[in-house]
Amino acid sequence: MTAAAATPQVDDRPPAPALGTVAEEGGTPSASERLRALVVVAVDRLAAAATAKVDEVADRLGDVAADAAKGALGGSGAGLGVGANAALQAGLAKMQGRNPVWAGIKGGFSAMSPGTRVAVGLLLILLAVLSPVLLLVLGLVLLIAAIVGAVRG
Repeated sequence: MTAAAATPQVDDRPPAPALGTVAEEGGTPSASERLRALVVVAVDRLAAAATAKVDEVADRLGDVAADAAKGALGGSGAGLGVGANAALQAGLAKMQGRNPVWAGIKGGFSAMSPGTRVAVGLLLILLAVLSPVLLLVLGLVLLIAAIVGAVRG
């Protein structure tokens, strides 16, 4: 929450009439006066609840915007998930006229934890080392299939 939201707000509206007030004529309040008082109290409570929710959502959006600005300036984008940070960085890059795919990859990678970054790096190295072996195995399988097909045919 921000410091402005923590300060109490001053209510300049006149107070709502109480339910048990006596009418000015000297008798009990009429049904319409009681209904009016109930409506005023209900509207006041609903307005207070709506104001609280709007303040809460505004604070959350402010936090997300601060995290996004931190991520756009090279920060980690803490608080956002990997996918959300990637999408946010891709959107920012698109608006700036840069490549959104590469910005999304960099944004997603920057939101990962250090352990995950190491694991992804090791997987990429392993893929680069083992891809020629995979191609050789695939070639051998196709060669054996061709020999078996020629012997049977």
